[in-house]
Amino acid sequence: MIGGFISKSKFTTISVTGGQCSLNCFYCGSKYISSMEGAMSPEVFEKTVRKLYSGGVRGFLVSGGFDREGKLPVTSFLPVMRKLKRELDVVFNLHPGLQSRQTIEEMRGVIDIVDFEFAYSPGAYQAKGIKVEREAYVRTLEEFIERGPEYIVPHLMLGIPRDSEEDLKQEIELVSTLKPYLMNFLVMIPTPGTPSHAVKVDAKKIIPFIEYGSRLMGGRTSMGCMRPYSIKEELDRTVLERGLVQRIANPHHKVVREFNLTIYDACCSLPEKYLEAFRV
Repeated sequence: MIGGFISKSKFTTISVTGGQCSLNCFYCGSKYISSMEGAMSPEVFEKTVRKLYSGGVRGFLVSGGFDREGKLPVTSFLPVMRKLKRELDVVFNLHPGLQSRQTIEEMRGVIDIVDFEFAYSPGAYQAKGIKVEREAYVRTLEEFIERGPEYIVPHLMLGIPRDSEEDLKQEIELVSTLKPYLMNFLVMIPTPGTPSHAVKVDAKKIIPFIEYGSRLMGGRTSMGCMRPYSIKEELDRTVLERGLVQRIANPHHKVVREFNLTIYDACCSLPEKYLEAFRV
C-alpha cells in the first residue's frame, strides 16, 4: 500500500477551457470543470503556473472541457509547458482525451502523467456523446502507451447504468492487456442538474470490478477521486481491507485514521519517484 492522495497546497488543477465544454456528459454537464482555475491561453497559463509556483505549488493537473471529438485543446499549450517544465521542474499531469499521434509524441518530455479517460464501455461511450467511433479510445490508449509520456493511467468509470457486468469485465481485460503503469477506477456520482441525478449506486456492485482489475493488474490499481459520498466510507474501507488498490484519492477521514494512511499532497497517479517530494 502506497497511501492516500489529497491535493491541498502542492498540487492543483488548471482548466485550459475555463468552464467551457462542447460535450454534455450524462453525469457531468460541465459541472466538474466549472470550479477549476481557468487559463484559456498559453500566455495566461504561463502566468498562472508561475504565480501558483511562487505560492508553493509543484504539481499541476491540466484539464478542461473536450470538443465534439472528445479532445482537450492542449496542443498550443505544450510549448509553454515545455518551457515551464525546464525552468521550474514542475510535475504536469494531463487529462487529454482523444489526441492525434503527433500531439501524443509531442507530449514526451513535457507531460509526466497522462490520466486517460477510457470511455470504451457502451455506457461510458454513450454518456460522452462524442462524434467519433468507440474504437478511437483503444487506438488512442495504445498510442499513448507506445509513443507518449512514460506514465499512462487509464481511468475506468463504474456505476453507469447502461453497462452490464460483461461490458465492464471486457473493458478491464482490454486495458490490462495493454499493461499501463496503473489502472484507476472512478465511480459515477449521481449529479444534480444532469440526467444521472436519480441513479442509485451500490458499493457492493462496484467492488467486484475493482477486485477483477486488481487481479489482472497485479495490484497496480487505484481508487480515483470521483465516487459518491454516500458509498465512500464503505467502499474505501472495503478496498483497503482487501488490498484491492495501492492508492486512494481523497480517502474518507475515518479510513485515513483506521488504516494510518500515509498522505501525499498530489493526484493519485503520481509516479513513485516523486512521492517523497509530495509527502505530507
